[in-house]
Amino acid sequence: MQWMKNILIWVVILGFMILAFNLFESSRSNSSVRTPVNTVLELAEEGKLKEVKVKDSVLIGITTEGQKIETGIPPGSDIVNKLIEKGVKVEVAVQEGGWLVPFLVSWLPILLFIGIWIYMMRQMSGGGSPTSRAFNFGKSRAKVYIDEKPKVTLENVAGMEEVKEEVKEVIEYLKDPVKFQRLGGRPPKGVLFYGEPGVGKTLLAKAIAGEAHVPFISVSGSDFVEMFVGVGAARVRDLFDNAKKHAPCIIFIDEIDAVGRSRGAINLGGGHDEREQTLNQLLVEMDGFDTSEGIIVIAATNRPDILDPALLRPGRFDRQIYIPRPDVRGRYEILKVHAKDKKLSPNVDLEIVARATPGFTGADLENVMNEAALLAARKGKEAVEMEDIEEAIDRITMGLERKGMVISPKEKERIAYHEMGHAIMSLMVPGSDPLHKVSIIPRGMALGVTQQLPIDDKHMYDRQDLYGKLLSLMGGRAAEEVFYGREGITTGAENDLQRATELAYRMVSMWGMSEKIGPIAVRKTVNPFLGGMTTSVDVSEEMRREIDEEVKKILVKAYEDAKKMVLEHKEAIQAVVKSLLEKETMSCEEVVEILRLHSVEVRNECKKEEFKIEKKGVEQEVST
Repeated sequence: MQWMKNILIWVVILGFMILAFNLFESSRSNSSVRTPVNTVLELAEEGKLKEVKVKDSVLIGITTEGQKIETGIPPGSDIVNKLIEKGVKVEVAVQEGGWLVPFLVSWLPILLFIGIWIYMMRQMSGGGSPTSRAFNFGKSRAKVYIDEKPKVTLENVAGMEEVKEEVKEVIEYLKDPVKFQRLGGRPPKGVLFYGEPGVGKTLLAKAIAGEAHVPFISVSGSDFVEMFVGVGAARVRDLFDNAKKHAPCIIFIDEIDAVGRSRGAINLGGGHDEREQTLNQLLVEMDGFDTSEGIIVIAATNRPDILDPALLRPGRFDRQIYIPRPDVRGRYEILKVHAKDKKLSPNVDLEIVARATPGFTGADLENVMNEAALLAARKGKEAVEMEDIEEAIDRITMGLERKGMVISPKEKERIAYHEMGHAIMSLMVPGSDPLHKVSIIPRGMALGVTQQLPIDDKHMYDRQDLYGKLLSLMGGRAAEEVFYGREGITTGAENDLQRATELAYRMVSMWGMSEKIGPIAVRKTVNPFLGGMTTSVDVSEEMRREIDEEVKKILVKAYEDAKKMVLEHKEAIQAVVKSLLEKETMSCEEVVEILRLHSVEVRNECKKEEFKIEKKGVEQEVST
């Protein structure tokens, strides 16, 4: 077993240390020549003994030739007096420390070994005295909140109304178990929250405990796993024993995938005895307790695909709730929660902020509001303004503003034309998201940015929507060719081309949007981290060749259409670029105003009146 291997390693190390010490002592003693007492006296008689040193009944002398000799002094011998009479210099060493010094020299390796062992135990077993750790090694590390129950309630959880309705049943059961038992109902033993990082799984678990006013026992899945087999299982037993003492209560296991990994095909490379024993004990404990005891197990993970099927069967984690990223209305509600403790300026419109943050999780939105408050405080403002929130969004999504970056006027002009190519597509292509602003200020890896604000979150896209996205992505590269020719094309479109190519491949090989290929899916989405990753399905070389040709055809057509649109509005784009070079950042309204001066009628207005948001059950129109 692993712990026996560790002990064997330290025993070997200790043996080497003792051996090295003995070799050092023997080498030190062997450096002198053993000499009989008579010979020492003869050397002194002949005047060949220079000096001697007496220490612990051992006489060590040095001859006139520099040779070191050593002999023992018999009890009651007067050899020292005889040497003094012969004129030999005699030095008697005073013994200091008594028995302590020899004791330390002899036992130092063992003491060192014990010290290292105690240090290892401290590192593995956490805080407390060494004695308490030795006896509490198999105890659970769960944090129990009894008197100080979580103060978070469902009012602090926004953006997941359907999920909150789902968990209210658990809260009612914890408050009044008899209500459910009277009709023969059995509440779920376990509830599994799964979703992407930052969507609020832990926050929701705390809110359930806060609403039910019951003890909250929190532990991480990694707290069970140890190097010693059996410790994790002992901690699981202790966790449930502790929960039974505080019932009704909630056991919350965060990152349960650390201990609940599948024991099947995923572990083809070999098992982990400690993790498997811990998982087995968890399965037994969840089967063993009765829901009448008032214990609810809540777990959270962002890797539900690797959990053992035995964990997910009815009777253990009966209810599995997916927590998605919030939509635009959910983001608005989350922003209101995080804005309560912030002093906001009247010009802050949280609805626009919600539109400007598609795909953001609750943790991301909290970070945006916190970053905006820090920026406002750094500038000495009395309140957080809209520009601070927009700068915080740009900083989080694109990186810091690179004010010290030196860009030549010629290169700056090319960046401006590139960004205006994107901007003109968002204003002229039907169905595109409205333009918000254009900037040529470098941020992070980007030298410029064209920002669009979606009206509402879309969950399904038709072919026209996707083709419009392709045109928007190709607009920057098309503008470079129109104004500088084929030789003037730069590397600035690298990311645009990558995204456009990936989108075209999805259209052809996953969504069946090609007439030539037909409604066939030859690629699939694998979702190990709930983020999405595509892999190819086995197909023939001929099919792969046809897919590549069809993708190229779509991309080339989008590029040519984008060039035609840029050529059609060439003079108007030049006028906007001239203004953009002076201001560096322009809003949608400023861009549209210049375009209309050149008789260009945009198809996608900057302001949208149809955006609606539900506020406390009342649907109101929001003018943006």
